[in-house]
Amino acid sequence: MATAKSSTGSSASTESTASTTKPTDPSDPAAIQAQLDAVRADIAELTRTLGAYGQAQKDQMTASARARAEKLKHDAQAGLTEAEARARGAYDQAESAVRENPASAMAIAGGVGFLLGLVLSRR
Repeated sequence: MATAKSSTGSSASTESTASTTKPTDPSDPAAIQAQLDAVRADIAELTRTLGAYGQAQKDQMTASARARAEKLKHDAQAGLTEAEARARGAYDQAESAVRENPASAMAIAGGVGFLLGLVLSRR
């Protein structure tokens, strides 16, 4: 029985301590308004933070896309330069072969023309 009294006595003292530390009534309109204002301020801060984060991500993606575009442009120009050099080399090689063997070149050109004429006349 003594144990029951002490537990009841301690719970009563806990309740009185809780009621004295509670600053306002939760149904108080001023307290509710203050909490709503705090939530609004938090939401506004989150909105600003998310906006700044989105802007930073956009800037980073834009810079990355520009860097990729520049690399692709450089690679394409290098490929074009290489293709031009190969075409010039092939042209020079063909020209020198024609100059060295003009009769063979004329015979090959005539044969190709004859074959094209046969193929196109059957249509």
